[in-house]
Amino acid sequence: MLRWLKADLHVHTVLSPCAELEMGPRAIVQAAMAKGLGLLAITDHNAWANVAPVVALAARMGIAVLPGMEVQTKEEVHVLCFLPGLKELQEVGKEIGRHLPPLENRPEVFGDQIIVDEEENILSLEDKLLLSSVDLTLEQVAQITQAAGGLIIPAHVDRPAFSLLSNLGMVPSGLNVAALEISASHDPKMVCREFPELEHYTLVASSDAHRLSDFKTPFVTFFYIAAPTLAEIALACAGRDGRKVVIVPESR
Repeated sequence: MLRWLKADLHVHTVLSPCAELEMGPRAIVQAAMAKGLGLLAITDHNAWANVAPVVALAARMGIAVLPGMEVQTKEEVHVLCFLPGLKELQEVGKEIGRHLPPLENRPEVFGDQIIVDEEENILSLEDKLLLSSVDLTLEQVAQITQAAGGLIIPAHVDRPAFSLLSNLGMVPSGLNVAALEISASHDPKMVCREFPELEHYTLVASSDAHRLSDFKTPFVTFFYIAAPTLAEIALACAGRDGRKVVIVPESR
């Protein structure tokens, strides 16, 4: 049976150096519950180590989590990469990690990169700087992700930096995207007026949460799907078999 599921597909944890220290698994799941989300995606910058604890904790609260990461490509384009399971995410994540430059994080400049467990205990610190571009093109990142059964959604394409439209000026014709993400703080109608080319693509709106207050957005995405799985998300983005995706104003 198909049902509407409220979703946020772009959330960072304390592993992302630009995220606040409050973004631990428990706090994220509690914020998701408060917003009534049924589907969440954890997408740290070029990293995946904090996805598993959020998956485990959210499952006990009835919230599904898509395993993902936000990769910064050679063109400095941010793209959300989603995988069908934690195993595939780990495999793709390790491959992405091999293409990060050998730069050491400077916590006093960029922020700490913290790996935690479900209870938000610190397990370790990631020393390699995650806020870097990998030496892979957007097309190569897409190929690596899709070869593992995943899908890609270019992130915040309506922003003036680190986005597909700002850096490339277009959506490459051969790029197989499931959808394009716009900022959940912007009216999608106004965004499409500014970028008419977006009307040809399925759009999703996400919070890109780096702090708990970021979960409060004017617009939200709903998926009409049978189950909170990557396969169903792909069908919804393609508008197939009765599945669909809409962006609506957040209810107050």
